[in-house]
Amino acid sequence: MLDQTRPAEARAGKGGTALYSLGGILTAAGLYALVHVTARLIASLNLGEDAPVTEIFVQQLQLGYLSDRPPLYDWLIWTVQQVTGPGVVAYQLLKYALLVVTCGFLFLAARRVMAGDNLWAFLTAESLALIYQISWRFHEGFTYQVGAMALVALTFWAFLRAVDAARWRDFALLGLFAGLGLLCSQEYWVFLAVLVVAALLQPALRARLVGPGGALAGAIAVALFAPHLVWLLTEPGREAAALPDWQLPDATNWGEVGQGIRRAFTEPLMYLAPLMFIYPLMFPRMTRQTLREARLRPAANAPDFEQLILHMTLLSVAALVFGALAAGIWTYPTHALMPLFLLTTIWLAARARRAVRTSGEIRRFVWLAVVITLVALGGRLANMYVLEPVCSICRWGEPYSDLAREIARQTPTGADIFVIDDELGGNLRRFFPDRRIVWAGQPPFSAERASRARVLLWDHREGDRAVLRSLRGEIAALGPEPIMRAKTIKIPWTGHLWKPDGYRHSTWRFTVLSPKG
Repeated sequence: MLDQTRPAEARAGKGGTALYSLGGILTAAGLYALVHVTARLIASLNLGEDAPVTEIFVQQLQLGYLSDRPPLYDWLIWTVQQVTGPGVVAYQLLKYALLVVTCGFLFLAARRVMAGDNLWAFLTAESLALIYQISWRFHEGFTYQVGAMALVALTFWAFLRAVDAARWRDFALLGLFAGLGLLCSQEYWVFLAVLVVAALLQPALRARLVGPGGALAGAIAVALFAPHLVWLLTEPGREAAALPDWQLPDATNWGEVGQGIRRAFTEPLMYLAPLMFIYPLMFPRMTRQTLREARLRPAANAPDFEQLILHMTLLSVAALVFGALAAGIWTYPTHALMPLFLLTTIWLAARARRAVRTSGEIRRFVWLAVVITLVALGGRLANMYVLEPVCSICRWGEPYSDLAREIARQTPTGADIFVIDDELGGNLRRFFPDRRIVWAGQPPFSAERASRARVLLWDHREGDRAVLRSLRGEIAALGPEPIMRAKTIKIPWTGHLWKPDGYRHSTWRFTVLSPKG
C-alpha cells in the first residue's frame, strides 16, 4: 500500500506522467544509447577491451568456442555482422540495443514489484547511471556480460508474469529466456539457481512454481541449452573446463580462500557503488527504516517480491562464499557480478520509496543522476578524443589501419594471420575479411594452424624469445629461424589535439611462416 501521506510527486504511481512510463524510459535509454554510439564511432573504429576475442570467434558460426563461455553473444554478433560486416559497428549496435532492453524490462519488473508505481520504476532504471560498472566501465568493454544483464531483466519480468497469472504462455516465455540466459554466461547459471531457490522459500511462490508450468519452463530451457551441451560433451576435457575446479581449502591456499571470502562481501558493494551509498544520502530515513523493518523469514500467504529480491541478493553472496570455499573461485572482475546483483537495484529503490518524505528528495536524486550521467559522458569523450594524458592505454588511437596496409603490402595475399594477442588479431579482422585470423588461445582452430602459409604477427613488447617459447608447439618443425628473420613495423600515432604527430609509436614484429609439409 502506497503511503498516502507522501506528496503527490512522491506518490506519482499508477498514473504518473508520460515521462514515467515504458515509452519514457525507452526514449531516455534510446537517446542515451544514440549519443554514446555516435560519439564512439566518430572517435575510433578500433575495438574495446573484450570485443577482440569475440571478433576472432565469429569468423565461423559454431556450437561453442570456449568451454567456460557460452556462445549466445557470439552468435548474435555473427548475425549482426552479416549486415554490418566485421568491426566495431556490430558491437555498438548490439550492446546499446541490449542496454535499452535491460532498462525497459527492469522498468516493467520494478513497476510490478512496487505495486504499479511508474515514477519509482522509472527511477530504478535511471539509477543504473549511478553504478560505476554501467555508467563508465560498460562503455569501455563488456560483451556477453551485457547480454546476461538483459536476460536477467527479461527472465525476472517473465517470472513475475508466470507466478502472477500462471498461464502456459507465461511459463513458456520464462523457459525461453532462461534457456537463452544459460547460453549467455556462466554467471547467469548462478542467477537462475538463486532465483529458483529464493522462490521456493516462499510458500505462495513455491505453490505456483512447482507444477506443470514450472516443468514446462524447465523443459524449454534445457532444450535450448542442449545443442551447446552436446558440443561440450563431444570432445574430452571440454566439460571439465566448463566447470569450477572443485577443491577444499588446505594449508597451501587458505590465503586465497580468505581473499575470496572477503571479496564475496566487498565486490557486491563495489558493483553497486556508488548507487547503494547515494540512496541513503538522498533519502535519510532509508537505512533506519530498512533495519527496523528487516524480515528474513519467508512470506507466508502472498508473494512478497521485495523479500524475494533480498533473498536472492543474500543467496548470491552465499554462492560467492561457497565458490571461494569449494570451487577455487577467489578472484573475478567486478562486472562479472552483473547478473547476480542487477535486481538488487529494484530492492534499493523500493526501500528508498518507502523512506521518501518530500518531493524535493526525489528531485535532488533525479538531478544527481543527470549530473553524474553528463560528467561520465564528458569523461568518456575526453578519453576517446583527447587521448593522452586523459587515457593511458588509449586503445582508440592504435594505428591498426596503417599496420594493416603494411601487412597487406609485405605478406603473401590471402595468407592466414597468426597472433598471440587477441586484441591485435580482433582489430585486424575488419581489414582482412578474406583472411583467417588465427589466435593462439582458441582451440577450435588448432587443426588449421599447420595447413597453409601464414603470417606470424606480434607486439614487439612480447619479445621474440617469449613468442618462440609460447608457439614452440606450433612451429617446432621450423625451429627458431622464422623468428630470427622477423621484420619490424613501427608506426607513429597521429591526430592528437595538441601533440605533434609521432608523439607516440606502436611497434610490431612479423614473419612469414611456410606451410608444413
